[in-house]
Amino acid sequence: MSRAGLLARRSAAHRGLLVLVALLVATVTAALGTTIGTVRVAEARIVHDGLTRGGEPGVVQVVTRLAPEADAQDAALRRDVDALFPGVPYDLAREEVPDDDSDAPFVRWTLTPDVAATGDADLRVLTTGQAALRDTVLEDDAVQVRGAEVTGDLGERAADATAALGAASAVALVPMLVLALAGLIAVAQLARLLAATRAGEVRLLVSRGASPAQLTGAAAAEAGIVAAAGAVVGLGTALAVLAARGAPTGALAGDLVPATVVAAAAAVLVLVVVEGLQARATAALRLSDASGRARQAATWGTVALVLVAAAVSLWMLRRYGSPLVPTPDGGQTDPAAAAAPALVLAAAAVLAVALLGPLSRAWAALAARRPDARVLPARQVARRLAVSAVPVVLVVVAAGSVVLAAAYTGTGQRLRHDAAAVASGGDVRVVAAQGSPGPAARYAELPGAASAAPARVTEGNLDDVTLSVTGVPAARLGRVALDTAGSGDLDRLAAALAVPDLYDGNPRLPAGTTGLTLRGSGQFFVVDPAVEEDAGALGAPASWRSLRERTAGDPAGRGLLETLERGSMPVRLWLADADGQLRAADVGSLDVDLDGDGDGAHPIGPVERSFTMRADVPPAPDGPDGTPGEWTVVAFDVLQVGSGNDTTGLRLSVAEVDATTADGTTSAVDVEDVGWAPATQDAAARSAFDARPGLGLSLAARVENEPFPSPYRIIAAGAGREAVPAVLSRRLAGLLDVRVGERTELPVEGGDRLAVEVVGVVDVVPGARRPAAALVGLAELQAASLRLTTTPPDAGEVWVRAEPGATAADVAGLAAAAARSARSASSGDVQVTTSHGGGSSDATGPVRQAFVVAALAAVLLALVGVGAVSLAAVRGRRGEVAVLRAVGMPPRAQGNGRALELVTVTAAALVVGIAAGWGLAAATAPGLATATLTGFAVVPPALTTLEPWATLVPGLLLLAGLAAVALAVRAGVAAQARDGAYREEVR
Repeated sequence: MSRAGLLARRSAAHRGLLVLVALLVATVTAALGTTIGTVRVAEARIVHDGLTRGGEPGVVQVVTRLAPEADAQDAALRRDVDALFPGVPYDLAREEVPDDDSDAPFVRWTLTPDVAATGDADLRVLTTGQAALRDTVLEDDAVQVRGAEVTGDLGERAADATAALGAASAVALVPMLVLALAGLIAVAQLARLLAATRAGEVRLLVSRGASPAQLTGAAAAEAGIVAAAGAVVGLGTALAVLAARGAPTGALAGDLVPATVVAAAAAVLVLVVVEGLQARATAALRLSDASGRARQAATWGTVALVLVAAAVSLWMLRRYGSPLVPTPDGGQTDPAAAAAPALVLAAAAVLAVALLGPLSRAWAALAARRPDARVLPARQVARRLAVSAVPVVLVVVAAGSVVLAAAYTGTGQRLRHDAAAVASGGDVRVVAAQGSPGPAARYAELPGAASAAPARVTEGNLDDVTLSVTGVPAARLGRVALDTAGSGDLDRLAAALAVPDLYDGNPRLPAGTTGLTLRGSGQFFVVDPAVEEDAGALGAPASWRSLRERTAGDPAGRGLLETLERGSMPVRLWLADADGQLRAADVGSLDVDLDGDGDGAHPIGPVERSFTMRADVPPAPDGPDGTPGEWTVVAFDVLQVGSGNDTTGLRLSVAEVDATTADGTTSAVDVEDVGWAPATQDAAARSAFDARPGLGLSLAARVENEPFPSPYRIIAAGAGREAVPAVLSRRLAGLLDVRVGERTELPVEGGDRLAVEVVGVVDVVPGARRPAAALVGLAELQAASLRLTTTPPDAGEVWVRAEPGATAADVAGLAAAAARSARSASSGDVQVTTSHGGGSSDATGPVRQAFVVAALAAVLLALVGVGAVSLAAVRGRRGEVAVLRAVGMPPRAQGNGRALELVTVTAAALVVGIAAGWGLAAATAPGLATATLTGFAVVPPALTTLEPWATLVPGLLLLAGLAAVALAVRAGVAAQARDGAYREEVR
């Protein structure tokens, strides 16, 4: 007979076990392929949601003046973009934008990514490309004309999506390794079972002259065929499952095929190694370990080794909370940490196997005290530890996987809900991309709304950590913000943040004011350097004649002088409402009149002149308690013209301010009894400042050699100057190393630094997505912005609190109504999120699905393995059945005893697996779930939460499968005892 024929007959003799091996390989490859495909689809969803954030894709815009050679300018810009965004699918649109104040129009390019075709590798290119685009454009003279502006949040969105993908990929590795462990153990146990079944056959072949190499080669050929068949079936099953779920199987095949090959190769390797070792041992005529001491020493040595490896990897995992280890570039996956759950389950399994011998012997000793056949199951388990170890290992890993999957799924869902509640501030959060979404009172009147308040969020960087500062009216904090975990008593925080006398003493406008009339005087001049001494802080004015004479032979100087003469200086008042929101009331412009001819609506020149100016006042929002809204005058601005090469001086006084209400009533506004001071801390500004007591709003400013217009602002002496009370998150307080009562500075937008005094430290800050965050009063934040920035940003957000007892559906309805109201009030994009989620990608989704698929696969592997062992045991113990039947044990008793063996072993394994899984979940699930919520502020729960469906479905499947196997064993043994086969065995 040929070798091929012999191999075929040899395999046919054990076709049952080989079919189970193929089924096992198919199960592993199908589960692995389904897991990988599911994760890839979910990662694509993260990319899509991250770039769109629930709306339109993020963009990058480049704006500059139109060059004379428009085609060359466009070509140069496209070259720059191609160089910075290589391989990224995008659309670059160009449009010209007219400029009403100039004959030279603007040109604007808008880069929009093709989200559907954008992969995870493109995200980093988008991030780095936008970061470098501004400098590249400014350095390219063929593109920029008199400067250029690069705007858009595409890079920020791509960076957030990259972080979410990195975290999801790192944590998804955990269930994949658990699945790989379960598959490897199942294949190894079946390989051992197959080798034990073939032990006599191998001895016979060796005695007939077969060498270990020949037997190993035959095993390799057989294993290759079996594994390949199983892998093909598994791959087809995975593709079918993914196709049924609408996944692009063609695009996923590139990931699934290599994984399938690796799984099949691993199965072949295990099968070949086990049978090869058996052949070598048989050929060397090695005796078995009759005493069992060597086997016992090896068992405890394996336990110790696996326990040490599990402890080290678990320590590494808990050190950072996830397999994602922070690095200067963002983070990298640590495979050793990712392997911790798999190693812990493996340690629990080998420990259970090591304890199985002593415990089964103790069980047998207890059962032997009764003079009946109940001792037989206990003795059989104690005598057949090698066979009993298979279901123990598989069931421990399966049960632990089920508990871990349920714990991660439940904890991840809970943390995501908590993160959504924290990030939304109130039940509904409305964010306008530009400007304001409208007055909060409008949202408070929506059906289902209890209250609303404006809010502002500004971000900065501290040692490469992005932190956020959230401003909410302190008086409304308890009414709109959700009392999220770790925030403490909101009313107490509100009292600590409030500054009752922030604008105490500032001029207040009557309720319903629609207009203001300002009467004052001022002068503007070019300083005469010849008489600067003893001329006061501003200096002495130079005459128009002397200025023209000085520039007679200097065309450039004459041009600058003429430009200065034609200039104008816009004037505005800054008003604050009861919440601290700021609005600018444009008063008009002062026209420069250096030549004294009186041209212009409000001429101002070297000779002091009087003027009367008027301003429209927008309606003031109602106060927190529903009282009619009132404006408070908090600052006075003048945008001075550029001085060119000269030094200019400005002195301005507003002695009278009259307010006109909607009913036509006019009343005087007291602006005299307020201590005004320059907003800037610059010493030069203070040295030139002259409050001129008795003249109300007054200022003096000196500008030296400033080619561009320069703003000058005065504010009430106390407003915005003291440190702002702030509540810090525990993460931010740790980064700054500050405690309650201490002062520090927080970086905000534009590179400015906000001085704060810490009045509280909480686990998470309401309304903050970032773990490093601070909460301040909106009025105090805006007052500080008057000193830090030229144009303080609008609040930009509105937080809405739903009525008590509102359900998720009620909140969703309120969010829809808020979105409609916001889009009617804002000209830009509007984003609406709720405390129940929305507006962000679900980075926990891929990991949840991977854990559930891995748990289901581990259950299937356990059932296949236990079934294979039980089938082999039923066939291999026919002689025992015959003997017991001959001595009078009835078939039913034999079936019950054999089923009791399996039930006892698997029940003990279930207890060990559940305990190991729960301990592992409590130690790792909160950290793993938190890691996938990249960029969100969240407090890990004190107790791990189990997801009911993720526990019940795999758990019930495991219990039902084990019960079915036990019943099948019971029926099979009883049938053997009844069919008369025992007679043949006895003879």
